[in-house]
Amino acid sequence: MNMRFLRAKKEKEHRTDTKYEDGLLFIDCGSCASAPSMGDAGCVKCVSGMIGDNGTPSRLIMRRDSDTEYSDDVIMILNDISKIGSLTKTAYSEKLPVRCKECSSSIPKNAEIIWNSFPEPRFDIIRLEAERSVPNKEGCEECLWRTVGFIDRMETMFSDLKKKAAKKAFRLTEV
Repeated sequence: MNMRFLRAKKEKEHRTDTKYEDGLLFIDCGSCASAPSMGDAGCVKCVSGMIGDNGTPSRLIMRRDSDTEYSDDVIMILNDISKIGSLTKTAYSEKLPVRCKECSSSIPKNAEIIWNSFPEPRFDIIRLEAERSVPNKEGCEECLWRTVGFIDRMETMFSDLKKKAAKKAFRLTEV
């Protein structure tokens, strides 16, 4: 089964119309197959992608049957998710030599795994799988350590994002 085909089909389900003007990001979710919900990982990825494409909004309104405006706290979290999404998208678009394309220790392969497993990537498993590959060609060992560094950076970004989201959700203050 061709996974790229399935992934492309899934992304089409979240197709929406957007308008960005004077800091307002307006998203019309009427043509999307999913209900607009910040509880849906696909919706969150879609909206954060639109933020990445348009810039950080000061206001965010989503329309389906009615308009929903999201708070500054939600926008701040979505902006952080957008940064992670942009970084992973850039990483998995990296051009590799033919011999490296299917290597389990390449940054593009691991970036794709991390983003596709949003919101709960298993960094311990992802790191272990990358480290299991045996660097046996010139440049492989360096690539492996770059990949482990990338995985560590993504894990830190996800961890910081979760902490920030928890503080915003529960209105916690630092002690």
